Amino acid sequence: MSQCLNPECLNINPDNFQFCQKCGNKLLLVERYWAKSILGQGGFGRTFLAVDEFKPSKPFCVIKQFLP
Repeated sequence: MSQCLNPECLNINPDNFQFCQKCGNKLLLVERYWAKSILGQGGFGRTFLAVDEFKPSKPFCVIKQFLP
């Protein structure tokens, strides 16, 4: 599953989709990172568990999304 990174959407999409089914945003961040799930959120933003598609081993990483 892939998490939409649009702060107003956050829809969960199947892995084979390139765009969010609900809002239409791209799911692949900077043509490299797939957000898999929300790890946490607070007053300044959210943290997502992600996969780095650029590296051959496809390691897990973290995306920090700051919200104004």
